[in-house]
Amino acid sequence: MNRIAVYLNQHIIGVVYSAPSILSNYATDRSILRFYPRIVAEPINATDVRRLVKFSSQLATKNIPLPITVRGGGNSKTGSDLGTGLIISMSRMNRIQEIDIRQRLIRVQAGITLGELQKALALQGLDLPVRGHPSETIGGLISRNAIASNNTQPGTIADFVQAVEVVLSDGSLAEFSAINGATLKRKIKEQSFEGEIYRSVNDIIQRNGARVEEISATDHSGYMGLRNVKQKHGINLAPIFCGAEGTLGVITEVILRVEPVFETPDYIAIPVDNAKSFVAVTQLLQELKFTDIVFYDTELYNESDAIGKTSHFFRKASNDGYLILANAKDDSRSARRRKFRKLAKKLPNNIRSIRATADNESDFAALRENLLAYLNDSGQSYHLPLIDNVYIPTDCQVKFLNGVTELAKDLNVKLAVFGAVEHHVFTVRPSYTPSTVEGRKVMISFMRRYLELVYQCDGHAFGAAPEGRFLAMLTQRYREAELTQLYGQIKSIFDPIDILNPGIKHEIDSRLTLRHFRTDYNTGVLPIE
Repeated sequence: MNRIAVYLNQHIIGVVYSAPSILSNYATDRSILRFYPRIVAEPINATDVRRLVKFSSQLATKNIPLPITVRGGGNSKTGSDLGTGLIISMSRMNRIQEIDIRQRLIRVQAGITLGELQKALALQGLDLPVRGHPSETIGGLISRNAIASNNTQPGTIADFVQAVEVVLSDGSLAEFSAINGATLKRKIKEQSFEGEIYRSVNDIIQRNGARVEEISATDHSGYMGLRNVKQKHGINLAPIFCGAEGTLGVITEVILRVEPVFETPDYIAIPVDNAKSFVAVTQLLQELKFTDIVFYDTELYNESDAIGKTSHFFRKASNDGYLILANAKDDSRSARRRKFRKLAKKLPNNIRSIRATADNESDFAALRENLLAYLNDSGQSYHLPLIDNVYIPTDCQVKFLNGVTELAKDLNVKLAVFGAVEHHVFTVRPSYTPSTVEGRKVMISFMRRYLELVYQCDGHAFGAAPEGRFLAMLTQRYREAELTQLYGQIKSIFDPIDILNPGIKHEIDSRLTLRHFRTDYNTGVLPIE
């Protein structure tokens, strides 16, 4: 066994592994990259995590690198779950510590999965309305700042985070939540690493106030949570960890605000023939306060037909069209009925709608199953998650959708589009064969062309997740130098010795990333968020 693994096993309650067979399980995530770690640790409490981080910190001061990557469910599509040093797996830190039903607050360890948490909350009539796969951990969802619905308004998981317990890069433990001005003054005077963080971040916000306020609320790259740190009567450093991808500290415990469960979803499906009609209908749905608005490209279901998955909705839709699905989410049944009546009056006569009923509920349920089949059954090639969930503003969505159609013709590939309308995010999953040199060249060519289209449409690549390793490599030229410098300063404040998930976000090494491209993609079933 590795000498470091032996030493760490003597100092933590959890377990540290160095066997190649175990390391290989942590060498990939949902991205197209492969990085083999040196050791893997499974801590069981915050004390274990502190000892692991402290050890890495001490090695760094002796110029012995053992960088730390925190891993939840291994669902990252951009390589942020991968590293060449110490992987800290949060799989055993998965307890629900406390539920306060009256205040609708819950305290959990960061390794609990979304599926486990939602099952427990459902028993209390509560919900955490975050878009994510059930296998994703709460810490992982915070690290990528997963999109969510705040009641009936689109937002992110940051809207539900009340406090985070974090192991800092020196091994100390801190809790971050909203504090008032008087508490901030006391924190700034503290002679500790936490005090230094408060002093430095507060100074950055004061010196760069206007620039911080201009940080986009839709761009998940960098440290977008910085825009929410300054508050009316004080400061809150918790938002800065939302989307940080484990580069600022190791989240060990979280206090979340939760919501009451709404009644059974009340869905409607609307087929449209073209991009212009798509934008008109989705805008109408949002005006009428419909939620959970998603859409599917007809091309997606044409392909799923070939593997035996058919859709009755798409049998009647245009071959070049889209199917829009929306939920009349409201506690009041009369309010939902009013929404449907207003929608029926305002829809153009040539556009029909299909209301969910007991007779067709299987057709509605089949839509996601068809998408799952499409993503996962493509022979020797793969519908790779290359650039998922790009952000496109409403006024450029017609241009974008028509541009995707033209790009597909130009490159002679099939590009089915699907996405979440409220968050303005769009995904395409072309089928490629990464095992061949030619396949990889075509893949890179597509990504560059596709990103050019996204940015020509005033969009960006980070509509629902940060940049990680992979997307950072492709988007460096689109970044603002001033903002990149600001984010670099934040990273240096929290991690001055650069041991927390280095090599992602602003410090990407493109040549290193390219060397770690996979030539296969055997990861089991690709999940749907």
